[in-house]
Amino acid sequence: MTRRLIILGTGGNCFDIVDAVHAINAISPRFDIAGFLDDAAHRQNSTVYGYPVLGTLPDACRWDNCDFVNGIGSPANFFRKDQIIATTGLSADRFATVIHPSSAVSKSAVIGNGSVLLANTTVCAGATIGCHAMVLPGTTVSHDCRIGDHVCVASGVVLCAGVTAEDLCYLGAGCTVLGGRTVGQGALVGAGSVVVRDVAQGTVVCGNPAAFLRTVQ
Repeated sequence: MTRRLIILGTGGNCFDIVDAVHAINAISPRFDIAGFLDDAAHRQNSTVYGYPVLGTLPDACRWDNCDFVNGIGSPANFFRKDQIIATTGLSADRFATVIHPSSAVSKSAVIGNGSVLLANTTVCAGATIGCHAMVLPGTTVSHDCRIGDHVCVASGVVLCAGVTAEDLCYLGAGCTVLGGRTVGQGALVGAGSVVVRDVAQGTVVCGNPAAFLRTVQ
């Protein structure tokens, strides 16, 4: 039996979620995409990627027969991701976990509710990924890593063994975090950076080796 699914947001990550759902359904039908919710006025009453925009995020409570998944999260708003999702008023059990079938996920890994793993991601033994995390294509999460809630991990990231990425942080495309390092809550690691030491919460780091650039807000 399939479940109706509504995607929060209409950005590029959301299109990748649509593709992931199509790939899942090609193996075993699981979801029926109902459409999107987006707060942008210009998106209302439009069609995006072949599906309708059904309203804004606070309208989620009207759709009591649907599951939801979040696709919102960018360098501009990652530190507010929990607040954005909270505007739906939905309980945790209303969110679906979406894992692209090309992903390699260890049987000993734990994936939290509402999280998304896109194409060709690898999650190794003993790794833990929290709720509402998004892991974009081609990323490797090595053994015993801990990714918190609402974390955004962009494409091609390499997290070496035992890395901790705390809640609400953003790991930019192609960055590498060396083993055992911690990226603090709400921090941002710039694209292509190499993290060789712990990153303080709420800071932006970039470069090789990654160095402090500024605070997030």
